Amino acid sequence: MDLAQSDVAIYSTCPSTIDYEQESYLPELLEIARWTDDAGYRGALVYTDCNAIDAWMAAQVTIENTASFVPLVAVQPMDMTPFALARAVASLALLFRRRVDLNFVSGGFSRDLVVQGDDLSHDRRYDRLVEYVTIVRMLLEGGRVQYAGQYYNIRGAQLPFAPPVNLMPTAYVSGSSAASVAAAESLGIRQLSYPLPPEDFEGANVCRNKFGTGIRIGIIARDDSSEAWQIARRRFPIDREGQENMELLCALSESSWQHAIASLTMPAETDEELYWLGPFRNYHTFCPYLVGSYDEVEKAVRAYVSGGVRAFILDVPQEPDDLHHARIVIQRAVGATNGTARVARDVQPGA
Repeated sequence: MDLAQSDVAIYSTCPSTIDYEQESYLPELLEIARWTDDAGYRGALVYTDCNAIDAWMAAQVTIENTASFVPLVAVQPMDMTPFALARAVASLALLFRRRVDLNFVSGGFSRDLVVQGDDLSHDRRYDRLVEYVTIVRMLLEGGRVQYAGQYYNIRGAQLPFAPPVNLMPTAYVSGSSAASVAAAESLGIRQLSYPLPPEDFEGANVCRNKFGTGIRIGIIARDDSSEAWQIARRRFPIDREGQENMELLCALSESSWQHAIASLTMPAETDEELYWLGPFRNYHTFCPYLVGSYDEVEKAVRAYVSGGVRAFILDVPQEPDDLHHARIVIQRAVGATNGTARVARDVQPGA
């Protein structure tokens, strides 16, 4: 099945500025954006973080240097007012006739919340996020907005121009807690989280968004499993100091997904498990990986698709072939679902 004919989207991830010297970051960012475009992906996630450059400036430069790349921009309510966000989306649509997608996050790292004076509790941040997204949606639809809520009061705001329907963003709510699921479903949009192992993901106890989910995951797949594992071990070696740093980060974090993944029983470091936490546990990256042959990884991806996954946000690629190999297994898995990867048109996510 051609992914363009399904309701499953693939994104990669743009690199973070903290991983590069200042003068080398822009070439790296543009290279990965072009790889993503060439591989036929929808676009790539652009992080927001107090230690990163402005996500909207990064999004604009990728749009200017690609043909169809869609930035999936992470949005934290403390960073921008609802009006400023809606105006940014509409401005890019007007200037470049291009769209952006939106990943709404309720909080962030504890240090970032402290820096910005955000002292709301975990669940109240999702309540605020619901109000925030509601206002953004109303503004993008072009009307004059009157809104009186607990966190926002908008009195007659209206964008000078609204984006056309074909350039409206697809939106996600980031998180894996019950509060995040409730927020996403109340807004009628998809979840974005880090997945449990595929055999657990299909379980009855998993919090499931009825509009579908997106998952952040790495994929290393090759014809032969041993080749995939050689690549994986070379890229993500054992790092004792990294393990200590990740343990400290998880201890200080209130993120549901970090605690859920950190609590999973980890096989011996020499074991070659399909669902691999090595990169996460050794502080190389923040997502689990699927490593193995095409057939092995396809089976795992199929379990995620059957469990409601409609978007895959892959880890930062290290070479263009990473994107092509991952697309092969995702496309095969979607085709193997015999059309069950489609969802009704009246529940398509939007901002």
